[in-house]
Amino acid sequence: MFSFIQYLHGLLEKLKKNKGLWFTTITVVSIIGILFCLYIITSMTSNVSEKVYNSMSDEYIARVDNHLGSKEFEYKTIVLALSQDKELLGFFEKGNDEGLTVFAKTLNESILKNSINNFKVLFHNPAKKDKILRSSINSVVNTKNSVYGIDTTADGIFNVYLKPLVKDEKVYGVIEIRESIHNYRKYFENLDDQYVFLLDKKMLPKLSVATKQGRYRDMNENYVVAQTFYDTKFSATIPEIEKEKFSELISQNYLIDGIYYRTYKTVTDINGVDIGIMVLGEIVDKENGFVNIADNMTKTVTMVSLGLVISIMLFMF
Repeated sequence: MFSFIQYLHGLLEKLKKNKGLWFTTITVVSIIGILFCLYIITSMTSNVSEKVYNSMSDEYIARVDNHLGSKEFEYKTIVLALSQDKELLGFFEKGNDEGLTVFAKTLNESILKNSINNFKVLFHNPAKKDKILRSSINSVVNTKNSVYGIDTTADGIFNVYLKPLVKDEKVYGVIEIRESIHNYRKYFENLDDQYVFLLDKKMLPKLSVATKQGRYRDMNENYVVAQTFYDTKFSATIPEIEKEKFSELISQNYLIDGIYYRTYKTVTDINGVDIGIMVLGEIVDKENGFVNIADNMTKTVTMVSLGLVISIMLFMF
């Protein structure tokens, strides 16, 4: 070890005597050191940015879950009030379909007057044999249990709450609260975020011809969008995302395409079938946005660290 140190000392002495070689060596070592340190710094800041972007994805998913949770509470409250309405219960018990129709019409007209669109209350009479009930309602009738979640109907995709009315161990009616999944765009826009629901093409056969004709357009090979509800640039630019990039969004939970940060949540219906995805996000240069903050943080840390490395190199030589 001592001999090796002496060898290095002698080598340095020789280099110092050869000024050109000495400064060339210093320059090469400095550049290699700076590049190595820059690589480490970039890797570290890249990892930090990735954690920030994944954290953003978790935050968006949490917002969706919280909103859906609040909707479940809202629907339960409405159903609780309706299930105690003696007039309504009388219509159900007597099988008075005309009375149920008028009651529902009056109630839904009142909802529309309060500027609540794509929101309805429906009543189902399981004893009516000439009307085919969809599978989710039959499930409620058979299990006598309430159901909450996303459901695909002939009229579109809705967030629903189904409550059975039970007497003498028999279901004599079902109350349904139904709200379009597209209504949630307004909620996220109020938070200064972006939202669009993409429907899996495999679900299109479940929609009526009137519901889907001319109302859905392709986004890519797997998804379509209800164009009536989404006139935003966030939605319009999704078809421009290359197939590989869209796969990247699905695989790593987020994608930054230069304009938007995007993440997504898979939407599973009450039957356990994946029916589409909610794509959420924000403009990359959004003031006080997470992407902007993360980007500025990365640039600042990189520049400061690089400055320190260069200073240390100059000081050493």
